[in-house]
Amino acid sequence: MQVIRHEIADMALTIEQARQLTYYALWLHSQKLPCTKEVSMAKIAATEADVKVADRALQIHGGYGYMMEYPIQRAWRDARLGPIGAGTNEIMREIIAKELDL
Repeated sequence: MQVIRHEIADMALTIEQARQLTYYALWLHSQKLPCTKEVSMAKIAATEADVKVADRALQIHGGYGYMMEYPIQRAWRDARLGPIGAGTNEIMREIIAKELDL
């Protein structure tokens, strides 16, 4: 069970990293400070974390992860929409690069 425990710990770390970046972007916005770059970074971090965590959870479930009886199959399918919807992650990277004057 140690491998699964470590996998879940890594998933929690990934989620928390995305959460903290999102909180920081929200804080900047609430202070009426420029936050375009941070919002774009938060969107990428959150959607990529979603995909990674859903994929790892499906792997932990094995073949059962694909069965309709388990919620993980829905989470795994839905996670793929994040990097595409509300501005693709590639567009977010373009925004970040522009904000960095690249």
